[in-house]
Amino acid sequence: MPAIKAVAHLSWIAALAIAGCIAALPNRAAAERPSSLPTTCAQLPAKLLGGNIKYANAQIVPANTAPAPQFNNFAGTPPSSAKVPVTYCLVVLSYSGTPANDPTPQNITIYVGLPLNSLDGGTTGSTVDPSFNFTTVEGNWNGRTEGEGGGGCTGNANVNSAGAVANGFVGSGTDGGHGNPADDPHNTCQQGVLSVGHLNRQYIADWVYNGPQQEIIWSKKVAKLYYGKVPLYNYWNGCSTGGHQGYALAQTLPGELDGILANAPAMYWTRFQTAQMWGQIAMYDIAQEVIPAAKLAAVQNAAIAACDKNDGVQDGIIDDPRTCTFNAKANICGQAGAPAAPACLTPTEADAVNVMWDGPRNDSGKRIWFPIDRGTDFQFWDGNVPFGLAPVQFGWDLENPAYYNAGAFPGSYPGFWGNVALNSTVSAPGTVTTYAAVAQAGSNNVADLTDTFDDLDAFRDGGAKMITVVGANDGLIMPRGVINYYRVVAARYAEGSDHDPLIAAGFADRSAHQPSDRFRGVQKFYRLFHAPGVSHCGLGILNHGSLGPWPQSGADFNAVINWVEHGVAPSEVIGSGNTAAPAFIPGAATTLTRPLCPYPQTAVYNGSGNINNAASWRCGGDLERNTPVGTPLSGPPGQPVACYDVLAKFKHEVNGPLDYQGSGVNPAICRGDGPPQR
Repeated sequence: MPAIKAVAHLSWIAALAIAGCIAALPNRAAAERPSSLPTTCAQLPAKLLGGNIKYANAQIVPANTAPAPQFNNFAGTPPSSAKVPVTYCLVVLSYSGTPANDPTPQNITIYVGLPLNSLDGGTTGSTVDPSFNFTTVEGNWNGRTEGEGGGGCTGNANVNSAGAVANGFVGSGTDGGHGNPADDPHNTCQQGVLSVGHLNRQYIADWVYNGPQQEIIWSKKVAKLYYGKVPLYNYWNGCSTGGHQGYALAQTLPGELDGILANAPAMYWTRFQTAQMWGQIAMYDIAQEVIPAAKLAAVQNAAIAACDKNDGVQDGIIDDPRTCTFNAKANICGQAGAPAAPACLTPTEADAVNVMWDGPRNDSGKRIWFPIDRGTDFQFWDGNVPFGLAPVQFGWDLENPAYYNAGAFPGSYPGFWGNVALNSTVSAPGTVTTYAAVAQAGSNNVADLTDTFDDLDAFRDGGAKMITVVGANDGLIMPRGVINYYRVVAARYAEGSDHDPLIAAGFADRSAHQPSDRFRGVQKFYRLFHAPGVSHCGLGILNHGSLGPWPQSGADFNAVINWVEHGVAPSEVIGSGNTAAPAFIPGAATTLTRPLCPYPQTAVYNGSGNINNAASWRCGGDLERNTPVGTPLSGPPGQPVACYDVLAKFKHEVNGPLDYQGSGVNPAICRGDGPPQR
C-alpha cells in the first residue's frame, strides 16, 4: 500500500506534537478529575483567539432556535441554521496556518457545539442519551466528543447533524476550508484547479485532511477549556465525504480518536469520481445517446428479478451483486421475456448497459476501476447531464478546467469530455484521448492528495476501533472499492498461518477454515458491514421502490461506542428497511429487519420463519468465496468474485500489469482474467 502520504502527514503530526499541539490518547484517570476550572461560553473567544485562530466567536443558543449571525469580520461559512432541541454553547473559529500573502491562503472554519456546563446552567450528574444513559461529568456534557463529517466537496456546518449535542456529546464540524463565497460558492469542487496545469493543492488538502484534523484538535481543546476536563472518549461519525474524512483521520491522526464510524466512505475519491464518467462515455460512444431513464429502470429491475434467488431467498434483494451475471441483451426488444416498448432496449443500448455493468477497462481488457452493480440505480450515470462532480474530476485529473463543461443532452451534449474515448477502438468522432489515459493522469496528478488508502498501523496500535457500513448497491462510490481496501488491509494484518498476504487472501483448499481465519486480524479493530439492497448512505433503490437493511437510530454508531468502551466487538448490527417504499417507514406493514454481518460473512436465512424478521437470519457464509451465477460478461466462469476485481496497477492504468497484491488476491485462485465481451 502506498505510504508516502502517510509518512508525510505523520511527520507533520510529529512536529505538531513536539510543539505541544496534539495531545496523546486521553488518559482516562486524568479525564475523571478536573484539570482546570470550567469557564463560561462568553469567556471562550478571548482564550481561543490568537496564533492560527484568526476569528473566534461563542454564543449560547437557546433550544429550538437558530444561531445568531456572526460578526462582520467573519469570512467563512456561517454555521448551520438548523435548530437543536437543547440549549448549547456554539463556538465558531477561523483557522489559518498559511501566511497572509499566500496565493491560496487557508481559511478553515471550525464549529464546536457544547452542551451547557455547570456555570452556564448545565446539571452535572444528569442522564443523557437514552441509548446508553450516560451520566454527565460536567454540566450537561457526557464527557465525549463526536466529530461529524460532511458531504460532496464541502464540510459540515451543523454541530448536531448526527444528534451529537442533543445526546450530550461535544459535536463539531468544519467547512474544510471551502467557506469563502468567492472560493467555491456552489460546492462544485471547481476551485481544485487554479489554471491549466496547476492544481489548487491547498484547497484539496484542506478539504481532505487539514480541515477534519483541525476540527478534531480544536474541538478537544475547546471542550477542555469549557468544562475544565479532557474528554473521556473521542469519536468520529460520517458518511460519504464524512466517511472519506474518517479514513483520512484514522490514517493521519492516530491517537486523537478512540472510535470512528465511516460509512459509505468516498475513500478512493479520484478513482471512483473518474469512473462516474464511464457510463456517460459508454452511452455516447456505443449507443450515441443518453439511454432513456425508463429503459434503464426496466433493465435494472430485470436484473434484480433474475438474480434475486442467488442467495436462496426471494426477497427483492441481491445479497451479493457480484454474483449476478444478467445480460442486458435479454431486454432487447422482441426477445422472449423482454419488456414491451418503449421500455425495451435496442442492441446498441444493451451493449452500452453491459459495458456500464462491467466497468472501466483499458485496451487490453484489464480492469481500471469498479462498475456500478446490477440492481443499482443508474441515476448518477444516466442523466441528460453527467453527475456534477464527475466532469469536474476529469478537470482535476488533467489539470484543465475546460472539462468542467459537462454539456446537456441533446443540445450541447457532450460537453468537453466528449473528446475522451471509451478505448482506442470504441470511440466517437473527434476524440483525442482515452478513458484509461485520463484515469492514469488522475492517479499520477491528484490521487495521492484525495484518495485515503494508506495503512492503519498507528490507528490499530493506539487501540482505536473503526466500523464501516456500505450499501451493496451504492451507485455513487462503487462499494467494491471499499471491499478492495478491506481485503488489502486484511492481508496486511493477517495473523498466524495467514501472515503472508498472498496466503491470507487465498480461497482454494481452505474449506475447513472460517472466514475469520483470513480476516481475524483486521476484525480486531476494524469491521466492514455490507448492507444488501441499499444505495448511498442508507438510500433505497429508487427504481425498485425498496430499501434493504440499514442501521437506524444510530445503531451503527452505538456499536462503535460499545466496542470502544466495553470491548464488545460487534458480531452483527441490526438493519431495518422497507420492501415497498424508497425510504424506511417505521411501522409500515412491509418493514424488514435483518442482521448486517462483519465482512466477509453475510446474513443467511435459517430456512424457516418470516424472511422480513431478523430472527429468521444468522450471520454466516463467506462472500469472498462466492462465484458468479452463470457466465460472466468478462473472464472465465467459476472463479471467486474477487478474481474479477483485480485492478491494473495503480498509476499504470493504460498498460500496466494486473496488481493482485494491490487487491489482496492470491493469483493462484484465479485462472485468468480477460476483456469484456458484448
